[in-house]
Amino acid sequence: MRTNPWLEKSKLNLIPLSIADEFVEALKEWAFTGEVQDYGDASEDCELCEHPELRYHFEIVNEIKKNYLWVGSSCILRFQEIGVYDEDGNRLIDKSSRSKELNRMLKKALENKMLEPLRKLWKAKEKNSDGRLFIERAVRNYKLQSAFTPIELLNLFKFLDLSNISYDPKNYKISLRSDDNKYSIYSMSNDDLQLIRPCFTNEQMKKHTDLVSKKV
Repeated sequence: MRTNPWLEKSKLNLIPLSIADEFVEALKEWAFTGEVQDYGDASEDCELCEHPELRYHFEIVNEIKKNYLWVGSSCILRFQEIGVYDEDGNRLIDKSSRSKELNRMLKKALENKMLEPLRKLWKAKEKNSDGRLFIERAVRNYKLQSAFTPIELLNLFKFLDLSNISYDPKNYKISLRSDDNKYSIYSMSNDDLQLIRPCFTNEQMKKHTDLVSKKV
C-alpha cells in the first residue's frame, strides 16, 4: 500500500513537539490560536505537512508543551483533532463551522493589516484636524460597505505617501458600484488613477475597462 507523503511528513513534524507518541493522540494536544499571517504571495511552506507555496499561515499551539507551528488551513481542516474554537470558546466539530471560523479570522487579519497604516497615519495627524476627521470618516464608511470609494483611497494613499508610511495598495478594496464612484474614476488624471489601480480586482478591471482604458 502506498503511503501518503504529506501524512508521513506531518507525523514526523508533529510527534516530536507533542507528548503523545501516536499521531492521532498527539493531534488532540494542538489548537488554532487565532493568529493568521499574510505573506502577500504564495511563498511559504506548511510547517506540519511541508506543503509549499502558501500565502497564508495559521498558527497552532500544543496546549501542553507550548510549542507552535505555522500551518496551512487545509491541515487544520484535514486533521479534525486540532482544536478550533468559536468566539465563545466552544469547540467546533464539523468541517463547515471550522472552515467558517478560519475564514473569519483570516478576514480579520487581512483587515487589521490594511488598517494598520491608517492607524499610523491617524496618529501622525494633529488632534481634531481635517486629516483625522477624513480618515475616521473613510474607515467608518469602509466598515459599512467593506470597501473604500475611489476618492477616499486616492486621498488616503496621498496622505500615506506624504507621511512616508509604507502600505500595500493591493490590501485595499475599492467600490465601483455607484455612478458617482465610476465617474470619479473616469475624471481622474492618469497619475491619480495609477495610484489606486492596484486596488482593482481582476473582475473590476474587466467589467469597468471602459473607465480605465483611456488612462492606461
